[in-house]
Amino acid sequence: MRKKSFKALSAALVVFMTALVICSATVNAATPTGKRLKDIQSRVLIGTEFPSGFTTMSDSSAFLSTATPEFNLVTAENCMKWDATESSQNNFNFAEGDKLVNWAQTNNYTVHGHTLVWHNQTPGWVQNLSASAMQSAMYNHIDKVMAHYKGKIPIWDVVNEAFEDDGNYRNSFWYRTLGKSYIENAFIRARAADPSVKLIYNDYNLEYTGNKSNAAYNMLKDFKSRNIPVDGIGFQMHLDIQYSIDYNDFARNLQRFADLGLEIYITEMDVRVSSNPTAAELQTQAGYYKNIIEKCMAQPAVKAIQVWGFTDKYSWVPNTFPGRGAALLFDSNYNPKPSYYAMQAALGSSTPTIVYGDVDGSGSVDAVDYSLMKQYLLGSITKFPAENGMAAADLNASGTVDALDFAIMKQYLLGIIPKLPVGV
Repeated sequence: MRKKSFKALSAALVVFMTALVICSATVNAATPTGKRLKDIQSRVLIGTEFPSGFTTMSDSSAFLSTATPEFNLVTAENCMKWDATESSQNNFNFAEGDKLVNWAQTNNYTVHGHTLVWHNQTPGWVQNLSASAMQSAMYNHIDKVMAHYKGKIPIWDVVNEAFEDDGNYRNSFWYRTLGKSYIENAFIRARAADPSVKLIYNDYNLEYTGNKSNAAYNMLKDFKSRNIPVDGIGFQMHLDIQYSIDYNDFARNLQRFADLGLEIYITEMDVRVSSNPTAAELQTQAGYYKNIIEKCMAQPAVKAIQVWGFTDKYSWVPNTFPGRGAALLFDSNYNPKPSYYAMQAALGSSTPTIVYGDVDGSGSVDAVDYSLMKQYLLGSITKFPAENGMAAADLNASGTVDALDFAIMKQYLLGIIPKLPVGV
């Protein structure tokens, strides 16, 4: 009896000492120096992901005191996905999602909704429906979820991960039952459900100009040509230092999506290293963050940069990629890592000066630019020579290049107006 009591006492002591060490590490976590990430610039939203139950975690105080001042955009890891919101047909549960939305509103955060239509985390009852019933279920789900969050969530990932890495449509139950039309139909329904929301197609491994990225580009180009309502592309950006990146190719890839008139969102960025990284690995990781974010800051179409979590303590990576981890900006004890300071520096990098009207990048606004705008409006060309040509052609900052911009350009060149509305 005494022996058992001694063992129980020893076990309790170990638990207590472990908790004490964890609490001590959390309390003594280093406070990052310099401006908080969201305060460095105002052009793009800076975001993170929160797990369900974030307010009741054992270290929720440390979690929230670290995250809250750093970001102004948040995505729910799981609680807005189909299995969480509609586990049985037409029975909706928004409790966890509402907690996140309420927290976001209190703390002046924007919420990025994730995700309406995906092949994963969708209940079995959906997967076994007939084509007509499945489409009706998809429409009902989009309607109900977006109606519940109308006016509270301004950005939604409508369809998630519809392509395989080889560029073929993913052989999901959605595709097998409804064909590829389920994607455009989801976007059409989402626009009808809430016309004010930014509608995003979200996927991983889009950063390279390979088969998958080309497939997504071609689909969205087709959508734009047929007025299917899509506003943006989400680059997940789950990276690993084992695989090199051509950063110039990444920048060109961003530009071609921007040239479609799409907004660009970095939605789930993390950079994997080994589970117990060396100092050299952490510096290499920091370089990935720095170079990616600098390219994003140089692209006017990028509207948000979001990491998939911020502390290694709650990262999805170790469970999904055995032997890999430490992918985020803060370590498991909430200390900022080299990657935090790399992101801080990159967010402060200068953004390109746009010479409005200079769509060929010559440095001045002239008859060549006028001719190029005319060709664009006639459909003879689909983009402009300048890297930021689409932004430069939007003379009245309406969000699109249209006949009004062309008329403004003509008035400017004829001397009727002395300057363009957004500067020259």
